[in-house]
Amino acid sequence: MTESGLAAAGGTVFAGSTAEGAALLRAAGALLRDRNLRGPDRLAADMIPWALRASALVKVPVIRRIMPWAIERRMPGSVWFELARTKYMDDVLRAELAAGTTQVVLLGAGFDTRAYRMPELTGANVFEVDHPVTAARKQARLRGRDIGHVRYVTIDFNREDLATRLAANGYDSTAKSVVIWSGVAPYLPAGAVSGTLRWMSTQAPDSCLVFDYVWQELVDGQVATRLARTLLKAVNRQGEPFRSGIPRGRTTEFLAEHGLAVQEDNGPDSFDPYVTRTDGSAVGPVWDFGGIVRCRVPQ
Repeated sequence: MTESGLAAAGGTVFAGSTAEGAALLRAAGALLRDRNLRGPDRLAADMIPWALRASALVKVPVIRRIMPWAIERRMPGSVWFELARTKYMDDVLRAELAAGTTQVVLLGAGFDTRAYRMPELTGANVFEVDHPVTAARKQARLRGRDIGHVRYVTIDFNREDLATRLAANGYDSTAKSVVIWSGVAPYLPAGAVSGTLRWMSTQAPDSCLVFDYVWQELVDGQVATRLARTLLKAVNRQGEPFRSGIPRGRTTEFLAEHGLAVQEDNGPDSFDPYVTRTDGSAVGPVWDFGGIVRCRVPQ
């Protein structure tokens, strides 16, 4: 489980891995001149290595300004979706921390930089869960930054149990938590998604999970828009096809079957506040075949 998912599919046109692809989209979003539109992840460019590929241009002064538009030309909607996803999940995290949650899990963390760019997280217990190789690369690229408040939970998801690995690293399943699961679920088989959701349902009451998903109809090839066709070609070419989704309009029912209660289900029409320029005009197109859901463990 890595930070691949929707946004990474756009970035892999330029980057060497799906985790780098998602970081590239966030780095591109942070370069936008419009303050209202600009993304918050100013550390994302640090996650991109110097290499002989186009992604490294995001690190080059002046030239890097073209990256958002270059990516959008190749993968329409990818930068704008990543902006919406990043900003919304940041807002959820701030709200949960303000409400008293002190335990944060970044599940399939990839090159997520929230623990280092959000001051609200310095006083929380932060657990970054990912494969040992990805975790090692990330720590190497963060060299020189204060990472003492982060616990890196390395796991081989094919062989090890998530609850066991978290507990071994000090995670308290009886304490209220917020779990960020960004850019992962669409790439997992349905059974793996269900297993993660059922794990979440056993956490402390009122704990929060926020994650993005695609419609099952997209996975089944029943969404034939230009954006959908372009994205499907990209993820298939990368060798990481979509494996599961949620049937359109059935998110509440789907999560209830897994013991979780939907608080907010944000479809494409909900992204406007995050992808609107200062003058009130909206960018576009934004990917329109999935959503971002905020759900809770019932009290």
